[in-house]
Amino acid sequence: MHRLLATLSTALAVGATLITNDTTRIPSSFEYIIIGGGTAGLAVANRLSVNHSVLVIERGTDQRDNENINNPLIATAGFPPDICHQLGSMLPQVGSNGTKLRVQPVQFGNCLGGGSSINSMQGSRPTFAGMNALEALGNPGWGWDDFLPFMQRSETFTPPNAQQIERGASFNASIHGFSGPVGVSFPDPFLVPQVHSAAKETAESVYGVTPTQDMGDGFSGGHVASMYYHIHFNETLQTQRRSSSAWSFLYPESQQRRNLIVLMEHTVNTIMTTQATTDGNITATGVTLLPSGGGEMLTFSAIREVIVSAGSVFSPGVLQRSGIGNSSLLQSLGISPVLDIPGVGSNLTRERLVPVADAFKSDPNVTMNAPTLGLISTHATASEAFRDQGTQMISSAVRNSTSASDQVIASGGIVNAQSMEIQANVIANAYEIDHPLMELLFTVGVTLRLWAQSTLPLSRGSVHINTTDPFAFPVVDAQYLTIDSDVEIFTRAARRLGLAASTPPFSNLINGTAATAFGLPAVNASDDAWRTWALDHYSPAVHFIGSNSMMPQEVGGVVSPELLVYGNKFIHR
Repeated sequence: MHRLLATLSTALAVGATLITNDTTRIPSSFEYIIIGGGTAGLAVANRLSVNHSVLVIERGTDQRDNENINNPLIATAGFPPDICHQLGSMLPQVGSNGTKLRVQPVQFGNCLGGGSSINSMQGSRPTFAGMNALEALGNPGWGWDDFLPFMQRSETFTPPNAQQIERGASFNASIHGFSGPVGVSFPDPFLVPQVHSAAKETAESVYGVTPTQDMGDGFSGGHVASMYYHIHFNETLQTQRRSSSAWSFLYPESQQRRNLIVLMEHTVNTIMTTQATTDGNITATGVTLLPSGGGEMLTFSAIREVIVSAGSVFSPGVLQRSGIGNSSLLQSLGISPVLDIPGVGSNLTRERLVPVADAFKSDPNVTMNAPTLGLISTHATASEAFRDQGTQMISSAVRNSTSASDQVIASGGIVNAQSMEIQANVIANAYEIDHPLMELLFTVGVTLRLWAQSTLPLSRGSVHINTTDPFAFPVVDAQYLTIDSDVEIFTRAARRLGLAASTPPFSNLINGTAATAFGLPAVNASDDAWRTWALDHYSPAVHFIGSNSMMPQEVGGVVSPELLVYGNKFIHR
């Protein structure tokens, strides 16, 4: 082993990070292999490669010169199409008449940086209650107090200047980092300040929430705050740039790593493993992969670990093709099971969004031809969204959702009733200590849009392969709004959107025909009317999580709190 490592070290000893699509230029063995060059994969690669040889395998391309990605003003104008912004589709989802008619897209980043190269760059963190709920799910060491130092370590926060503060920006220096690789700042200048102030005032009056100083402080409890972004000021170009994972951990001169090779335009087929030992454990030994455009199968060896970081949509497929997953599914595809872990691909969830208002009134003082960074986000608790007894009502509804266990098991969303019970109780407990119930967002592109989303939906879907072809898009079934408590929360979120759209001063900026164009019910319309409208108009967020869950294996977990796939020694998710 020492001889092998010495040879590898010689190959990588000189020069910066190598980004290539040519496999003839790189060694065949590394200490660590990371599957996926996206948001998390590049951050992990950056840190491991300080002292270890690392290979990152990314199915997409290097888009460092793509202005649709780099320029934050272009990127927030409605996600202009480019080679990195890819779409798949999921199985039809539920509509207002109970039939599955709603076909929804599945968005993903197909380039270095992954989702962080195509997202809206909002600098958001989970809540104190949310992180503690994750810990309560069976993951010691993952609470807010454990999590915050790593967030601080990752960022360089630029405090707002006098003009930004005058227009509504504020911050709490104690929760930020000032020497990390990820740029975090308010846009300079704030654009459309009158929309910013109107949005904040309207959100306060609609929900009764109070302003908070900083979006990153854990914000359990209702609040309204100005958003900051993952952007930085590029000294060379003298302009603002996106701080994607690629632009934070890979491209900058300060982040170059002689031990790091990034192989683009290649798709991992399987993880190679040893035979199971007498205690049932296996060890990852490497990967097989193909050029993304097709070609001969290749093999690379891993001396220490294989790390799966291909996102919630593609990571389950890597494990499943490798014989790790639900043994019945694997056998139906002719795959010999290596580890029977039924939770692989289950427990998929994400937030949901509803657009309401879509056009400004003609106002010469409002800029309509440029996207706007720096608007506000509102997080409302159950009591603020449902008024008196709201927390008790929502908590009870979520706990009672366990009655739907059989339905969710049958759809593949969870592996057993115990999983539903544990997750429902954890979510209900979070609401009881004022985890926000819903979020209201105000965004501006060429037109003004209002969005609302539920923060902790209980509906659970799945993502599975139906072929051994590594280039085939997986079968994604989000099972949106299949739990009654989710529908109730979502209906209330939609109603509050209607109220925000009709409440001054924000309503003064909205085209008078916007509500009619969307078929928006009256604010005082019946719950049935709002429910029908919400189920007919919802569109998904792009925040898939959960398909390889970190929780106990007996309730559908795939990885341990140490991020090791259960039943193996050296595969991390």
